Amino acid sequence: MLICGILAVAGVSVPAAQAQQPTNPPYRLKTEPADLSAAQNGDPLRITLSGLAKGARAKLVICPKDVPDNLMKKVYVPPWQKDSTLLTRVQSYCQDQFGDEFAGQNAGMQMMERVRSATSGDIVFDTSIPRGTLRPHPVAWDPLYTTYEKAVNPGDKFPKVPWADNPVVVDPVTGAKSRRQFSFTCDENNPCSVTIQITAQDATGKSVTWVDDSIKFTPYLPGIGVKGCKGIGRNTLDASMPERLGRTAVAWNQALCAPTGAEQPANIVNETEDTGLTAFDKGASDLMITGSGNALAAQTVRSREYVPVAINAAVIAAVGWSPTDVNDEGNPLGSKLTGTMAFTNAELANMFTKGGQNPDAGGRGGVFKDGSPLVARNGALSAIKDGQPAGLVAANRRSGYNGSADFFGVTGESGPGTVPLALTKVLAGTAPADWVFPALGKAYFGELNGKSPGTIKDLGALDPGSAKVHNVDAKTGQLAVRKTVDNAVAGRGADCDGGCVNWVITDLATATINRWTPVALPDGKGNFVAPTEQSLQLAADSMKTGPDGTVETGTVTKDGAYPLTFVEYMAVPVNPLIDANCKPLKEKQDQLKSFAGLAAGFGQALLPPGMTRLSPGLATTASARVAKIGTGTAEKACGEKEAAKNPPPPGANGVTPASNPSLGGPSGGQGSSAGTTAPAAAGLVPAVAPTPESVAAAKKLAESIDIPKFAGAGALGALIPLVALVILATLPSATAYVAAGRPVPAWLTRVLAVLIGLLRRKPSGGVA
Repeated sequence: MLICGILAVAGVSVPAAQAQQPTNPPYRLKTEPADLSAAQNGDPLRITLSGLAKGARAKLVICPKDVPDNLMKKVYVPPWQKDSTLLTRVQSYCQDQFGDEFAGQNAGMQMMERVRSATSGDIVFDTSIPRGTLRPHPVAWDPLYTTYEKAVNPGDKFPKVPWADNPVVVDPVTGAKSRRQFSFTCDENNPCSVTIQITAQDATGKSVTWVDDSIKFTPYLPGIGVKGCKGIGRNTLDASMPERLGRTAVAWNQALCAPTGAEQPANIVNETEDTGLTAFDKGASDLMITGSGNALAAQTVRSREYVPVAINAAVIAAVGWSPTDVNDEGNPLGSKLTGTMAFTNAELANMFTKGGQNPDAGGRGGVFKDGSPLVARNGALSAIKDGQPAGLVAANRRSGYNGSADFFGVTGESGPGTVPLALTKVLAGTAPADWVFPALGKAYFGELNGKSPGTIKDLGALDPGSAKVHNVDAKTGQLAVRKTVDNAVAGRGADCDGGCVNWVITDLATATINRWTPVALPDGKGNFVAPTEQSLQLAADSMKTGPDGTVETGTVTKDGAYPLTFVEYMAVPVNPLIDANCKPLKEKQDQLKSFAGLAAGFGQALLPPGMTRLSPGLATTASARVAKIGTGTAEKACGEKEAAKNPPPPGANGVTPASNPSLGGPSGGQGSSAGTTAPAAAGLVPAVAPTPESVAAAKKLAESIDIPKFAGAGALGALIPLVALVILATLPSATAYVAAGRPVPAWLTRVLAVLIGLLRRKPSGGVA
């Protein structure tokens, strides 16, 4: 059906490049992502120009959506005529400093120039979406913003002109003189254009310059929010989770409430994993998501099930540029880092314990010096040459130069979390000789001077002393991390002369969304393995299962599996939700089971890029554990609530294999136990069973949504009814699997993910 529909409407969409003036050379223009109507400030953007002749070049300039058309031709004697040339208008109104709110400085996109690659034949811009305001400036040949004076007498000569309409204004208080100046803003209420000034040879060999202004964007503030629902309601769940799960939780919410405009199922509470686990234990949160079970919990009184909902991984991502390409003249051409680099565990251990100073000597353990095995192994690192100041080659490889605050410490999120736990457990176990702080004195490393940091839960523990050695620059929140590495993302100025890299410790889903490239790490046989869907699923089914029923980070045993894999679990209570009087909350309890059932079933098709769906074994485990939600008693829930205020010591809590017999590992994996598969009748609760009423409500909602236009929207608009038909055809099949307690087949989740991806709009607005 999809193929027939595509063939039927394929002629509707005409690329912008095919609509050029006849005198301009033909070319192709592509943006990634394609739809920028709801892009967020700081989101990555790739623009590719293809099909231009050798020697072509281009420059980006931010303009308002509709560039003013008020210019007079640049002549100094009458007659005065209007100049409507787009190139002249862009050069007059737009080429000034644009302050980007996210970066806190000039936008990296503004006046960015790139030349054609001799390798690919393309001109590629890797940049980010800006949101902000252009600095006010005069426009000499616009009557409203000119600095020329108005001609009054017939004999007045230039610079007095009859069309000037920008008189000097005197402030009555200060006496300051001023005139109108031109400016514009780019935000969710003021769309803008990415104008591209292209210079290339035409068919006759003549060099011509023109402007493409087909790329329109509407930059929203960074954040996530649930759309199409009523908002928080009486039965909305409080859901604690780390920030990396935000987009996923938004998708799950919208799947449940958007089709009928119902209340939001879960209120997303952004908390570190240890804080969220405490909130869950005390009943302040109804569910919580963590990647390491009880490992970060301060207390575990509340009896719980850990329902696997996704597979993720800790990664070390490379952010920056390297001169790995050449232009048409054979000169080095900087390219954004996209290839996978490879690190040994010993190299990572040195990188994170030996400090950032003097990388050409012993800083970062000397792993970034010329001739080191790491540099020799990775062409993108060896290609980086002298930056500023001259001679400090390794400084630009190790995350900075000359002690710059923007390019120095390895960056990551602060606070206890699964990512540092997984990373350091592996390094402590596989590279103990290198996972040691230097003996520089207690001012740098305190009581750990000359010792190993061991397994840590917070990246801040890598800088334990009062005198910072910049092993890591831990920041609070993902936005702060992104801002810290923004110079490397944009490749700004002298900071990136000859190439520059920043290293980010994060999770795979976050790295993928930001287009940061994770490095490959060795498996048990020393083969370098990148984090992919296949290597993560392979790892998840080989990991050891702990006493709390979750697979333990750092215990991957299969070759070819990514070693820093972890499973995202939803902690849900075994005993029912209760009110202040210890009475069961039936409707809220039903909401909890529906939300968990969706996440573990149909919600697998809604995971964001980088978040991998469950393996068959984990899906079976998830089904069994969802069936246990709320199977206890209100009396036990009331007792837990009181006990959690003054929890017993570790080992005397409410979560043990005995009290929760369903706690077991992935089917067929290490540590799996009998009895983990629930009867089919007690399987997952379907998210939204399709009925005539719900289908009608979904149709009404779809008809009420006004989707902003973008390149190719005509074709998508023609396909929407067809895609809706396919969804209606496949949704009952997915629901049947879920209702039966069986995992949704991989092929079906993939099909649903593709279909939903065609219709989904990127969340925007404030944090839910």
